[in-house]
Amino acid sequence: MLVQSVPRIRPYELMVVLDPELTPEQQSQIIERIKTVIASSGGQIQEVIPWGRRRFCYPIRRKMEGQYVLVRAEMPAQAIAPLERVLRITEEVLRHLLVRLDED
Repeated sequence: MLVQSVPRIRPYELMVVLDPELTPEQQSQIIERIKTVIASSGGQIQEVIPWGRRRFCYPIRRKMEGQYVLVRAEMPAQAIAPLERVLRITEEVLRHLLVRLDED
């Protein structure tokens, strides 16, 4: 008899730096795409916190500032690869960082 293991859901924080020249509609479309990828992989969005426009210390893709967005979510480890792939191929995402939080 085979016992299927349930994927462990863990808390993550995702910081995304978007192109500063995006319209609010374009920004919300990218955030919705991120939410869709997380949800389709069995994760849940806890909150989305827009940090606003911030200046960089050095140019990134010839830009000196970007729109920061923090996404807190709970998801299984299997959701990370598809999410990272979508973030890498989305041209409007200048940088991203996904960190697993302590469960304490």
